[in-house]
Amino acid sequence: MATAAQSAGETRAAGFTPTDALLVVMVLVWGLNYIVLKAVLREVSPLAFNALRFSIAAATLALLAVAVGRTRPQRPDLRRLAALGFLGNTVYQFAFILGVALTRAGNAALIMAAVPVQTAVFSHLRGLERLRGRDAAGLLLSTAGIVTIVLGSGTGVTLGGSVIGDLLVFASTTCWAVYIIGTKPLADRYGALTATAYTMGFGAVPLVLLSVPALARESWTSVSGAAWAGLVGSALGALVVAYLIWFRGVERLGPSRTAMYSNFTPVVVALSAWPLLGETPTLWQAAGAAGIFGGIILTRT
Repeated sequence: MATAAQSAGETRAAGFTPTDALLVVMVLVWGLNYIVLKAVLREVSPLAFNALRFSIAAATLALLAVAVGRTRPQRPDLRRLAALGFLGNTVYQFAFILGVALTRAGNAALIMAAVPVQTAVFSHLRGLERLRGRDAAGLLLSTAGIVTIVLGSGTGVTLGGSVIGDLLVFASTTCWAVYIIGTKPLADRYGALTATAYTMGFGAVPLVLLSVPALARESWTSVSGAAWAGLVGSALGALVVAYLIWFRGVERLGPSRTAMYSNFTPVVVALSAWPLLGETPTLWQAAGAAGIFGGIILTRT
């Protein structure tokens, strides 16, 4: 009898599918979100910004779940969703924000490239996917593309940066990978919308509570209409729409192949920054983008 991983791998569609097209949209949303963040965070502190956008996203997902009449998860699964929501939203967000603040941007970008590799390893160990040789090659090629982009971006990589910062960023990637793998069976059981709504809701509560001082210090009357629009857009786009697409990808393509798309986000950021911020892409970045694209092709054929 075939294992669950083998069955999933054999029935999973190869080639460019509608789900792949949605994942491209997700990457575009996440890439443009970086540009939005750069503008909004000039007016709103990171903790206050995160608390508000997670609150908006959690409320939106809850309303959507109620509107479509999704089944309420059973009590044991509710506990799992709560733990995963805390790990994948609260802990991840704080570890990532603090880590980026304590290390160099180049270090953080390289460490974040570990997400697809960690996801593939955890997924293989849990028996959710059977990784082929070309999947491993695609992961390595995509990671090499990230390395090429960082080395050619001028953001700098150093071993003399904060070790604590690097460890925090790495801890955040591990949290995200565990969150993805842990949530997949629940998303398969109750649907991506329900799983995302519950994990987002459970994760948003401690995130908001820990951000109360930052929310109280913020001068909300001085925040511009454009910043408010960016905050709401980031909540609905980067958290609601993108998360739902992500879990559709996990369901249809598997965790590791879906996670591969996250490595394309820096490419979108670089291309978006060209017309919007006047930052011209380099040949290194173009070569890195080719490597990332090649890695995705390897895993999808």
